[in-house]
Amino acid sequence: MALFVITVLVTTGLPVSVYGAQTAKTVTISVPTYPVTVNGVKIDLGKSKYPFIVYNDITYFPMTYNDCRVLGLETQWKGNAEGLAIEKTDITAAYLPYSSSTTNKGSYKATVATFPIKVNGKVVDNTKQQYPFLSFRDITYFPMTWEFAVNEFGWDYNFSPKEGLIIKSDNPKLEQTSFGGSDILKDDDGKINSTTVTKKYIYYQGKKGQIIQALLSDPTKTKTVYQLPVNDVLYYVRLYVENGEAHLFYHTGGAIMGSDHIFRLNDDGSTTELQNGYSKVKTFGDKVFTYWTGHAPGSGNLYRKIGEEYIPVGDQDYLYGWSWKVEPDGRGGGGSDDVVLDGENLYILAFNMKEDATEKNGIYRVNINTNETVRMSRHEAMGFQQEGDYLYYVSEGALYRISIKNGNEEFVKQLTQPSVEIRSFAVLNGKGYWENAENGNLYDDDGKNVNDGAVLEGMKIAGDQNEYLICTFEETELSKYRIMIFDKSGAVVFKTSDTTRIGSIDITGTAVTFANRTTGTICSTKLK
Repeated sequence: MALFVITVLVTTGLPVSVYGAQTAKTVTISVPTYPVTVNGVKIDLGKSKYPFIVYNDITYFPMTYNDCRVLGLETQWKGNAEGLAIEKTDITAAYLPYSSSTTNKGSYKATVATFPIKVNGKVVDNTKQQYPFLSFRDITYFPMTWEFAVNEFGWDYNFSPKEGLIIKSDNPKLEQTSFGGSDILKDDDGKINSTTVTKKYIYYQGKKGQIIQALLSDPTKTKTVYQLPVNDVLYYVRLYVENGEAHLFYHTGGAIMGSDHIFRLNDDGSTTELQNGYSKVKTFGDKVFTYWTGHAPGSGNLYRKIGEEYIPVGDQDYLYGWSWKVEPDGRGGGGSDDVVLDGENLYILAFNMKEDATEKNGIYRVNINTNETVRMSRHEAMGFQQEGDYLYYVSEGALYRISIKNGNEEFVKQLTQPSVEIRSFAVLNGKGYWENAENGNLYDDDGKNVNDGAVLEGMKIAGDQNEYLICTFEETELSKYRIMIFDKSGAVVFKTSDTTRIGSIDITGTAVTFANRTTGTICSTKLK
């Protein structure tokens, strides 16, 4: 029986002639006539732009950017001098076919790769390989010998006349669910945009402004749960999941005279209006609070809803629920969602409007029964997060925490220099993760860039016990990973090159589910 070797295709973005001398050896290759299956996906060899190929009775696998990551490999082209580096990691991606409108022929010409190659840090002398790396259609093809496929990459593969070639890798597998069909609204790049997913349902925006609910287990079963206003100018339509529940946000009208609208999308197909205008609404069981975050903010803007009445809460000299900053040329800011209720104490950002900016924005404790208003943070705070019995905030590059039990404040750690502006932060198991406002990169508790060069799209604490941190990154060339999930120890338990929005991914138990903008599908897998 012939030996079957899989070649992994690596996109370098350079033509074949650049890889080495023009005297590179030319060889004849063929497209397999037997079936090929990769991690449960049967490959369409006839219409694939980068099909599997056979050379010298060995099967070669196309190492495209996506195909490598589907099989748990990361690749990097380092130029003509250093060549190609291939490394086995736990990265994953959903399979995305490189389809062609033409049907592949039986045989073609390829060239033997002449550029330097490293596999898991080891130099490969391609001139001495019985089954060398090949270049075909500007893509590197990799032979799946036992040495590479099994020893280096940990793959499992077998061949039978009936099933053909079957390849399995040991990295996490993404199960894909298609939905929406031709009815789903896509952005200018042809990618799904306003989409999110819960434990049971998919929500997406239709082309006529419908918000559609589809059953995750059977996406053909759909219902329209909301109709966006067709005569208003709409901005920022966004579907997202929060605390396991789907939400819809959109803005109508202009920036000043317009309105923000937020609805909770209930499993039974009904909707619950949470906000209509610029008054944020926060609900804690049967207690409802609201505060104005629109234009011309003023003090005394915090209210509690009792029955049909809105009763002022807290010291009326304070502006509540704002990230309010004083600059030499004036003061300003925006509304904050950071609100915590513990018993009769409401914790919220506040600023004393009567003190003429002598006291900076901070975290305050408001007794909802007596209206006693007490500053809790010694330093300026533009946001905060609760973890356990503590409220965490950052100020001048340092992480602090305040005990809800006794009100004591502690210095936790200096995350960065005071001159570095921290745009956003999150805390998991007492460890801080923060975004550098200058470059948008994400850093950990020790100041390490966790995804070097990648611009953060969003991050949030998730999981049944708030035991994970999800981070999403913009789709750029420097973005090595587009989704990363950390556990409480700080370990990366999931990473992928596929993209999603932070509001379109959630974790239930050990299952992570997200709307994959790269493939246009809903993807799910188990965390390790």
